[in-house]
Amino acid sequence: MRNEHGQSLTELMVSIAIITTALSGVIAIFPYIIQKNVRIQMQNKAIIIANNEWERLRSLPYYDTELDALGGLDGMSVIKPINDYLLRITVKYIDPKTGKVPNKYPQDISEDTGLKEIAVSVKRKDNVGLQANLVTYFSKARPGKG
Repeated sequence: MRNEHGQSLTELMVSIAIITTALSGVIAIFPYIIQKNVRIQMQNKAIIIANNEWERLRSLPYYDTELDALGGLDGMSVIKPINDYLLRITVKYIDPKTGKVPNKYPQDISEDTGLKEIAVSVKRKDNVGLQANLVTYFSKARPGKG
């Protein structure tokens, strides 16, 4: 007769092998999860930097020198380093009728179209992760005054 009070050594070894195999699959996922989490944190930081700069620019008056759009067909671009990130601000005139860059781009403030597009882009200096982009439009017309 067989003793049924405990497990045999063979059964114990098989159960350890099964548990080890199952756990190794779960443990193999951890480096991927950690890497993904780091990338998400970097992306969130880029979004926060872009949003802070976007809000700061929105608080400036239309004719502020930081919102100067003269300079070329692509408007004016400025790149600023912020810690491990690069912040790019692009300001260009937009034709209010078409919503596009005008065919004859203003070369002087007297040719102002009355509408500017402000684009804020942030990416890491080492190009890891995605780029955060925010765009807004500024009009020199005041609300309610047409």
